[in-house]
Amino acid sequence: MNQPTRLAVVFCCLASFIPQLNAADHAVRSNILLIVCDDLGYADVGFNAKQFGVETDAVTPNIDRLAKAGTIFKQAYVAHPFCGPSRMGLMAGRMPHGFGGQKNLPDVAKNLEDYNQKGIPESETLFSNVLQSSGYRTACIGKWHLGDAQPFQPNSRGFDHFFGFLGGGHLYYPSVSDQVEPKINDYQFLLRRNGEEVRSPEGAYLTDMLSDEAVSFITQPSNDPFFLYLAYNAPHSPLQGKTEDLQHLYPDHKPANPANGIDFRDYEKRQNYVAMMYAVDRGIGEITRALQDPNRDGNEEDSILKNTLIVFLSDNGGKILQAGNNAPLSDDKGSTHEGGIRVPMFMHWPGNVAADSAFDHPVLALDLYPTLVGLADATIPADKVLDGKDIWDNVQSGTNPHAGQIMHWLRHHGAGNEVAIRKDELKAYRKMGGKWQIHNVVADEGEATDLVDQNPDLLSELVAAGAAWSETLQDPQWHDTAAGMKNWIDNHMPMYESTFQTRR
Repeated sequence: MNQPTRLAVVFCCLASFIPQLNAADHAVRSNILLIVCDDLGYADVGFNAKQFGVETDAVTPNIDRLAKAGTIFKQAYVAHPFCGPSRMGLMAGRMPHGFGGQKNLPDVAKNLEDYNQKGIPESETLFSNVLQSSGYRTACIGKWHLGDAQPFQPNSRGFDHFFGFLGGGHLYYPSVSDQVEPKINDYQFLLRRNGEEVRSPEGAYLTDMLSDEAVSFITQPSNDPFFLYLAYNAPHSPLQGKTEDLQHLYPDHKPANPANGIDFRDYEKRQNYVAMMYAVDRGIGEITRALQDPNRDGNEEDSILKNTLIVFLSDNGGKILQAGNNAPLSDDKGSTHEGGIRVPMFMHWPGNVAADSAFDHPVLALDLYPTLVGLADATIPADKVLDGKDIWDNVQSGTNPHAGQIMHWLRHHGAGNEVAIRKDELKAYRKMGGKWQIHNVVADEGEATDLVDQNPDLLSELVAAGAAWSETLQDPQWHDTAAGMKNWIDNHMPMYESTFQTRR
């Protein structure tokens, strides 16, 4: 045996003892990019419309390309059908009702009671805190909506860097609203960077600003892995598509005049909505190229992308009156029907998440906390309450992480509750003390066929489980409006006893 051959044999023998690295080994901790859209309709990204055979006019090629190279989750659920509670559940890994966060925080400009001084409780360790403590460099870019007062702002809750807005939304041409005084709602407030107000360049479009900030963060030289929470406010209202995007997508569309304050009321809602998601898609394309690292000539074998887990989802269902399309699901934002709580979602991670694949089982946004922290090889505090579970092994094996588990959703209305309780393929639903329904939400995503008469025992089981769950809940720590607070008091809410019973 000659010398080169002997060396090759020795190398092969040694290699057989070197463990192969994968996500489960945590030897090289991955970057984590969590992208959350706002009020995104179920059929308003091409990859999701395609899997259900729904026609869509959405133009999202970059998002669709990532989804196809990863795994699409066909039954992804958020914790609540409204923005704030859903995001609180996501970041805390708990149903927001468990700590009194089940209502949106009020608009700060409205000065409602002392609620402006409230936010997600400091007792809740967010998974950003855990990742930051474990050595990740962390950033929150975009919409926060977890509290405006200093103890609740992103830089106090696990993020090294923040750029965006603290409230529930913002105008898409911030330089126009920067000039408005007095501010009549938080959509007009100046953007913030790490606690300081910043004025926006004239004509700058907010979605592009958020994407540019994300690229800047990703490309900062560092030996530490990063966690980026990129929370776009698109396609949430106001429906303000970028002028150039509208003209590109719809050549006959009337151009806007920023100097006149940008009045979009006469524009077609759907055109603006599609243009807003087109801007998100363009930004995600730029972020993807940044992850491929142009300094290495786009060599994906040696790219940041190869070691980055990307998770994409919405905070709740689309709002039909604001041009969202939730087909084939029933209802929309605010409802515990599928259209309010079931959202588009995919994971992308070359070599670790199956490509061109679909995961057929239910997953919860609540699962992301333990799953991402587990992949980061970080330690969750021993006293931390979590309502989700680490689903990584299930994603790898294609098995159901919530088989036999009872899952709950609840939204308070003025004088009652809207609830959903699911076990396996069947979901019980009731609104405002009306008739209970049961739907097979796997075979019947649109909840068209009521199976309650065929499942009396299951209904009793689910309602009893809902009643037991309600005993663990707290009343809201705040109300989003003065009318909401008055209704809560006048109607002796939360009315759980009358909600969770099988008779009307």
